[in-house]
Order: sequence, then C-alpha cells, then structure tokens
Amino acid sequence: MPHMYECQQCRTQAPRRAEREDAEDDLEEHRDLAHGGLAPMDGDGIRPVHDDRRGDGLLPRHTLPAVLFLLALVLANCWGR
Repeated sequence: MPHMYECQQCRTQAPRRAEREDAEDDLEEHRDLAHGGLAPMDGDGIRPVHDDRRGDGLLPRHTLPAVLFLLALVLANCWGR
C-alpha cells in the first residue's frame, strides 16, 4: 500500500511512495529543509493511502452511480406494485 507524509505546519503533502521508509525519508528531508530539523507538530506523519484504482477504498471508481441507478430501479419497481 502506498504511503505519503503530511506536514500540518505548512500544509505540505509529499508524493506517494511505494514504501513507508521512503515516505519517512521524505518527511525528514522536508523537516530539515523547511523547518530547520524541528520536531513535527501533532498530526504530522506518515499515512497509508489507497491506490487510485480503488477510488475511495469502498468500491471501485465509477461504481457508485451504477449502484444508485440499480437501487432506483428496484425502488421504482416496488413503487409501481
């Protein structure tokens, strides 16, 4: 699962990295360059992110409209009876 870091102080987000260790290296480099090596604020850190192909992580992308359409058809069928 890809990872990325977020800096709460300057609202920076790094590009996604395949490995957590690479994202941690990016975070340390950012702290050194942008904040003089200071410790992170609360909320800073590395977080896992979903793969783009999965959309929001619940359903594959573009399936929500199809599910809503099918639900509308079922409700219309029930209403007509």
